[in-house]
Amino acid sequence: MVLHKWLLISSLCLLSACSDNVADINEEYKTRLSAVINTPPAEPKLENVNFPKVHLSESKHHISILELGSLAHCKLSTLVAKRNNQLGKTQVPSERFKYQIRFITLANECLTDPLTTDESLKQTLAAAVLEKQQTLSDDFEYMLFNESELKGLLQLTSYYLPADNKAYSSFSALEAITLLTSISEKIHREAYSDIEPNSLTDALEKLHQNQFIKRLLSSARLQIAYNQQLTQWLSQFDYTAKVCQAGKNKNEAQILNAVFNKFYLNRIQGYQADLTGQLEKASPLLFLLWKNHEKIAGLVDVQNQSSLLNRLKQTSKEHVVWWQNFYKACDIKPV
Repeated sequence: MVLHKWLLISSLCLLSACSDNVADINEEYKTRLSAVINTPPAEPKLENVNFPKVHLSESKHHISILELGSLAHCKLSTLVAKRNNQLGKTQVPSERFKYQIRFITLANECLTDPLTTDESLKQTLAAAVLEKQQTLSDDFEYMLFNESELKGLLQLTSYYLPADNKAYSSFSALEAITLLTSISEKIHREAYSDIEPNSLTDALEKLHQNQFIKRLLSSARLQIAYNQQLTQWLSQFDYTAKVCQAGKNKNEAQILNAVFNKFYLNRIQGYQADLTGQLEKASPLLFLLWKNHEKIAGLVDVQNQSSLLNRLKQTSKEHVVWWQNFYKACDIKPV
């Protein structure tokens, strides 16, 4: 029986090198432990986070076709005319946001143009600008949770970050998130003229091309789930009575030791260190984007013990503590 288990361990050394998928590695770790312990639990199931509901209010100020004709000297007239021609067509949230920014900028230019002489129209324009400035943060929030590239950040994917950190790049994705936080900060400062609409397009394109953030958050949630599941499962195993009895051989304890070394210490621990480092960089940026929504902001608030970063650290620590107690009780070393 013991020889059979050692053959299982030998075969895992060949099989484990074939996969770089973190789910496969954790499942193999669990399966090999079960050669000594008992039937392992099923693969953990994760659930998507519910998105906040952000509602947009209808504009109270409209420019009629007749009024638009008297603004032919302003670039604003072209912007509004183009928008009117698209009424009834589906407009993605980012395009709505960019329109609002352009409207604010061009309307202010039009208001200071000496050719704009109609006082009633100027009052309408000024009121429209003020309204759009006051609701711009809502437009931005609406975009965060309705634009496909942005709401997708919170959606689960099975395309996890690989164990080899050289197989992916975080640069362009973090660059895009940084740009989005900059836009948010400019809205907060009411520096509307400093917002470049096309920069938003660039950021969304980078997030579309590089799904690092989505993969990172999904990978962290998965590894946390595995840590919790494995530690709870191991905690039910009475190693002092089953594999570490005084005066008896410790072959099965050594098998567990080999599995822990091969999978956890050599692969999973390093992977978790990579996730931790990436979360330390990405979490503060994401928190700036989601800070107005407590539930999801908590996932990336590094000061919150329930954040992904802190839960990953804590569940990893709890798993290692179980093994430390195991080694102490069995009087063997994790070589």
